[in-house]
Amino acid sequence: MRSLTDVEERPPSGALAGAEALLTAAIAGGQCAGAVAHVRQEGELRWHRAYGWAEITPRRRAMEPAMIFDLASLTKPLVTVTGILQLWERGRLDLDHPVEEVLPGFGEAGKSAVMLRHLLTHTSGLPAWVRFYLRVKTPADAIDAICRTAPLTAPGTHVTYSDLGFLILGEVLRRSAGPPLDEYAQTHISPPLGWRWTRFRPPPAWRERCVATEAGNVYERAMAADAGEGEEFPWRTETLVGEVHDGNCHYLFGGVSGHAGLFSTAEEVGRYGQALLDGGEGPAGRLLRPETIAEMTRDQSAGAAGEGYGLGWRIARGNEALLAPQAFGHTGFTGTSLVVDPARALVIVLLTNRVHPSADTPQFQGFRQAFHQAVMAAAG
Repeated sequence: MRSLTDVEERPPSGALAGAEALLTAAIAGGQCAGAVAHVRQEGELRWHRAYGWAEITPRRRAMEPAMIFDLASLTKPLVTVTGILQLWERGRLDLDHPVEEVLPGFGEAGKSAVMLRHLLTHTSGLPAWVRFYLRVKTPADAIDAICRTAPLTAPGTHVTYSDLGFLILGEVLRRSAGPPLDEYAQTHISPPLGWRWTRFRPPPAWRERCVATEAGNVYERAMAADAGEGEEFPWRTETLVGEVHDGNCHYLFGGVSGHAGLFSTAEEVGRYGQALLDGGEGPAGRLLRPETIAEMTRDQSAGAAGEGYGLGWRIARGNEALLAPQAFGHTGFTGTSLVVDPARALVIVLLTNRVHPSADTPQFQGFRQAFHQAVMAAAG
């Protein structure tokens, strides 16, 4: 396949051989079908290589270095957090004002004290996940349902990683910025980063370059059945390629939401990480201000029970996968991750299709943690 970018495969240096061995063993052991690893240090490319398979059923396709992945929850920091903070820089949003000032009705059910900062740090008290697509018919219905949802804890007291909170942040961004979320990303986030292959809803012409995810919604269907839901629902049964894996994003939001839906390559995710190391300056313009990045990546949840969060980013406190004190990162359910370590001037991108053909891969989390640690150790 012709490369989608100017970046060709680069084998890892000898110091990274241990991390590569972990990756090849994970693929051989069935923890993921394939992967692309991308590592930068001091602004230089240290490793960019494809491994394994982009698809194994119903046909086999080898992984290529510029293939396009469903980033899943990496959508949260790369688009939603970035967009919210761009509006904050321009004085369009105040992180410490109640959410209901932007989204009337959100303050229902005891949430009047929830601020945008609480949503960004996963300390709003909202539940982690609800299968809204089994209960409502439209995006507006889903947003209304979240507005009526009572918090599990008082704001600021507990960290509960919440897709619901980022569905609300996506709606806040849409209402505050004007255009839909995908258009906002194309006009305000892609240009400074020079993104060409990062977007929501990849067009059909990109299908051969997209990595497969689950063969239908087998895992989600089984979980729904365990909860007594979804018996008559028209579940997807084909192998998903170029179509968002997340159920709420696909069935309700048409592939564009604040918590999921973004697709990209490892190299272009790496550009985002590099821009954060470079004080917000991308290869084609400024993404964010340096002081915004400092605010985004400091510990914002020190007074709450649970692991540490900045604004949308997991930080080192309470997170064994991030050993360096200044490191921050995020993961996605489909097997994606981005870790940035300013002390080492290091960007680690690992994009895998760990949910293909099945999302039941419980050992993957341990591998991913070990992989990040091995790359950090190799970086010195």
